[in-house]
Amino acid sequence: MSSDTTEQKPLVLHIAPTPFFADRGCHIRIEGIAKSLGVLGYDNLICTYHHGRDVDGTNTSRINPISAYTQTEAGPNKHKLWADWKLLWLVIKEVNQTKPAVIHAHLHEGLMIGLAVKTMLFWRRIPMVADMQGSLTGELAAHGTFKKHPYLQWPVKLLERTLMRFVKTVVCSSPHSLAKLNSEFGLGEHKVSLVQDGANPAAAVSEKDRQRLRNEMSIPKNQTVVVYSGALLDGKGLTELKELLLLSQQEDNIHFLIIGYPTDNLRPFLKQHSLLSNVTLAGRVEFERLPTLLSLADISVDPKAGDSGEGSGKMLNYLACGLPVLAFNTLNNNDFLPPDSALSNSTQEMFEHMLRWHKHPDQRQQVGQANLAYFLENHSWQQTVRQLKQVYQTLQSR
Repeated sequence: MSSDTTEQKPLVLHIAPTPFFADRGCHIRIEGIAKSLGVLGYDNLICTYHHGRDVDGTNTSRINPISAYTQTEAGPNKHKLWADWKLLWLVIKEVNQTKPAVIHAHLHEGLMIGLAVKTMLFWRRIPMVADMQGSLTGELAAHGTFKKHPYLQWPVKLLERTLMRFVKTVVCSSPHSLAKLNSEFGLGEHKVSLVQDGANPAAAVSEKDRQRLRNEMSIPKNQTVVVYSGALLDGKGLTELKELLLLSQQEDNIHFLIIGYPTDNLRPFLKQHSLLSNVTLAGRVEFERLPTLLSLADISVDPKAGDSGEGSGKMLNYLACGLPVLAFNTLNNNDFLPPDSALSNSTQEMFEHMLRWHKHPDQRQQVGQANLAYFLENHSWQQTVRQLKQVYQTLQSR
């Protein structure tokens, strides 16, 4: 008599202190890391907030609902502390029930929860990976937190430094973030590793489907389409995007496709400056549909001027679609884009690059093809899988 036995895969429990999944860069990374670990033979469970949508192939466990907390866009919210407290107890429950092989803590709040869980359940001796998508201090500065509350900057910096001392294995999403963690916190190569953001090559979209979709979205024919995808927040480059829109009024045949939310942060500005006919506001779009919409564009833009060290999911998707990219000359953007890319030091300079590509389609197509080739060599999820494999093998050997 024989019986079929299936070997149980080791489980990675992810702490995601965010409304996963909400079609933005932070969540794209969390999903990508979980799926990359799946390729390496791990099961995954993502412990997260009550809201957000479930993603096919990704197991989630959610806190009990907080009726007043419905925000899904990036940025501070007074209800997050209560959500994190609930998430702490959810993680403790799931650790006791599922006995994970590894805790993978995303973001600084996830790291705090993970350290608390390891302390409270110390006898389990569960190894933990801290997944830092950028500097906490830099991100809060980009959202304008320290302008309103300057007295918070020093305590936040101290908190970040303290957290980094208590964790043994750190991964980060970009080479600039890696250098930042080493220089500001002295973590060293034995403690911090690069596990970069990735993306999938975009599927081809037929010219017939492109034209049909352009008609559905009222995008004018025979105009150069410039796309922005991402959160419509000042910390993500909304101010610079508005400046670029104003400059674009100098040229009649440029149309903007803006994919992101909350649109209420932009629509009154468009109306005030008579720009509504120059812009298609797509609003919030499911991530799975993003590559199709990006195929409508001729030029892409990432107008974030701050440099908190986090990766840039939008830029990876631009590259994966073979689009030329307009971005500022920051260390992070230099890491993500091919050498000799057209990086700008001002919004005016960015507009001049846009104008050149608008007038010379052959140049922008050549740049787009070079970007796609660079992406395939350096930024696919296969590279992320290789980097994760090395980190997890080191973790197991310890």
